[in-house]
Amino acid sequence: MKAVLASGNRGKLRELTAILAPLGLELIAQSELGIDSPPETGSTFLDNALIKARHAARRSGLPALADDSGIEVDALDGRPGVHSARFAGEGASDAENLRKLLAELHDVPMEFRQARYHCVIAFVRRHDDPEPIVAHGTWEGRIALEPRGCGGFGYDPIFLPADAHRTAAELEASVKNEVSHRAQALRAWLAAAREELATQSGRTTPATRGTLFVLAAPSGAGKTSLVKALLERMPGLRMSVSHTTRPRRPTEEPGREYYFVEVQEFERLDAESQFLERARVFDNLYGTARAPVEARLAQGGDMVLEIDWQGARQVRSAMPDCVTIFILPPSREALEKRLRSRATDSAQVIARRLRDAVSDMSHWREFDYVVVNDEFEKAVADLMAIVSAHGDKAPGGTAALAAGAQGLAAGRPELAPLLDRLLA
Repeated sequence: MKAVLASGNRGKLRELTAILAPLGLELIAQSELGIDSPPETGSTFLDNALIKARHAARRSGLPALADDSGIEVDALDGRPGVHSARFAGEGASDAENLRKLLAELHDVPMEFRQARYHCVIAFVRRHDDPEPIVAHGTWEGRIALEPRGCGGFGYDPIFLPADAHRTAAELEASVKNEVSHRAQALRAWLAAAREELATQSGRTTPATRGTLFVLAAPSGAGKTSLVKALLERMPGLRMSVSHTTRPRRPTEEPGREYYFVEVQEFERLDAESQFLERARVFDNLYGTARAPVEARLAQGGDMVLEIDWQGARQVRSAMPDCVTIFILPPSREALEKRLRSRATDSAQVIARRLRDAVSDMSHWREFDYVVVNDEFEKAVADLMAIVSAHGDKAPGGTAALAAGAQGLAAGRPELAPLLDRLLA
């Protein structure tokens, strides 16, 4: 199977050709076919990746693969984002873009310089493909006070990966290529593409696969109550029960809320790669068993995971066709009130959860949808609208959602005032 790479970058072509060869996918650079690059007029990375892929497919008559990436800075409300390559103006150099970013952050202290690289990879079978294969990758970090290192490109000299003391430009290429946003997106895309290419090769896959819905939220946002109501009103959904090492609360039953295991047992399951995702939250381990989820989806059934943002990121990497939803509280006051009303945690634990809530909420951009839990019934209705549209396997299901769910998609402008208050 031949496909066009919607890029003239020969280094990228060599790298991807070697990776994709075992899948039977041969890439041809669009420049070899005399195809130019289209204007990148999209408002998101996904928009631009699809613009480039559809343009290459239309001009060549072949399937096409494209990617779009950039850096998002929280202190700049997500800028430069899709404008990363031209932040300092059309035709700006990497050095000019970098200097402009540092200038805009000159009075922002290190603790508030959180940022992330984001990459989207899109594959279309033809220019009007209604169901492109899409994968996302993110690389969390901060913006350094000054450039360091001479490797990489773009903003690498001022990007400090999370928990690292070296900038991306100071990392060895082999290390960067394992952990970067592009590497994560490519791994996720490969996982989805293997199934696609296997189908074209005559190997069997289920005609109708279930949809995996991943819900995350800061502690106290009301996620558990919303999921319970959602399951009651949509009996076709099933809840995945996670494993955890935290102590069982008096109101919980083993196998209902969680499978409660000792740390040693959890680590054994993890070493055997039995978890779809795992995370450490408040000194406790949590993980979702892979086998039950895979079996349910393979049978055509829809499933819900109630996890944190770290787990959601891992699931999205392993199953890029999942639907991710982030729940926000209406205010910090409401968040604190909900945590204290539980009467299940100590004052020390509650204080820690409140401190970490802002960090958790800063990851809302990584999700497909955002639902604000202000009016409970409205929030449940929003969730049902998302599930109904994606659960409908007929063509146009997600298009109906986009037209009828009144802008639930992450990034809608009316969320800005709420996010300003929550993340201040």
